[in-house]
Amino acid sequence: MLFTFNSYRKLLETILERGYSIYGIETILEKKADGKATEGQYVAIRHDVDYFPARAVRMAEIENQLDLKVTYYIRRRFFDDNIELIQKIKSLGHQIGYHYEEIDTHQKAPNMQISRDAAGFFIGSLLDLDKLGFPIRTVCAHGNPLTDVDNRQVVHLIRDESFLDRLAFTYDKETIRQKISENLIGDASIDITGKDFDLYLPDTGRFNPRFNLKDRIDDCPLIGMSSLAALNKILDNDNNRRIYMNMHPDRWSGNPLVWLFDFGFDSFKNIVKLMMGSRSYTGKMVGDKAHKHHQAVLKSIGEKGAREEEKKKEKKARSEGEATG
Repeated sequence: MLFTFNSYRKLLETILERGYSIYGIETILEKKADGKATEGQYVAIRHDVDYFPARAVRMAEIENQLDLKVTYYIRRRFFDDNIELIQKIKSLGHQIGYHYEEIDTHQKAPNMQISRDAAGFFIGSLLDLDKLGFPIRTVCAHGNPLTDVDNRQVVHLIRDESFLDRLAFTYDKETIRQKISENLIGDASIDITGKDFDLYLPDTGRFNPRFNLKDRIDDCPLIGMSSLAALNKILDNDNNRRIYMNMHPDRWSGNPLVWLFDFGFDSFKNIVKLMMGSRSYTGKMVGDKAHKHHQAVLKSIGEKGAREEEKKKEKKARSEGEATG
């Protein structure tokens, strides 16, 4: 039975017994950033910690016992409220990344400032987490199936230097550039594609692609799994030498009652997703609302820049007139 801590241990042991190496997705991104390919057959694992960081600690302990180091993407609120749990995961040798959701968080920002607010909060969070002792090197988007936006938009924005140049930050711009261009090596939901992996196997929808609205990797085949026996069949296929897995700790537990509750709650969510279908998310990089906001932001920034430039010219003209007068 899947989604118990015991079955998770068995899942990892099965992968190792079949001759696959297991890496954190950050390791793959590091090599890719250096222009290197990861050799051999392997499974890359990431954990998106959405709700229960204590469960993430338990999974991290299992991995540590098997001498594995993988990547945990943590939402900002857990760094604020459960930092000791995140420190525990890090102490077990695992990689800590930032699980961002700024577009969702700021999509109701006043005056159509979603892009500016999201970019500012994202950058501020990265710099704050560095100071807390978590030097973030990779990030990964959180996907909310109930909204029509794609949180990955914020990373595309901050990678656009012309966009950053038009924003006003309380942080030193050189510090920001260094963080983004040098210290931040990749995004696990953007910088990985079907060229890097043969399969993407997430536990979203309880390993059922039918209920997966947003957890995708561009151009990478998405596959489901109903049992550990199904995993063996996947590993039997010689074409599946590079497998990317995403497992959310909030779906895995060690308590039968908790498992039943999770099963019921996930089943309810899956029904809602089925009813929503593609209407909730078109697969575009930016949802309709976010796209509208984004265009308005760029326009307002351009207009503001033009006004400021006009004021500078007027001020310069006055100064020159006073000097000659």
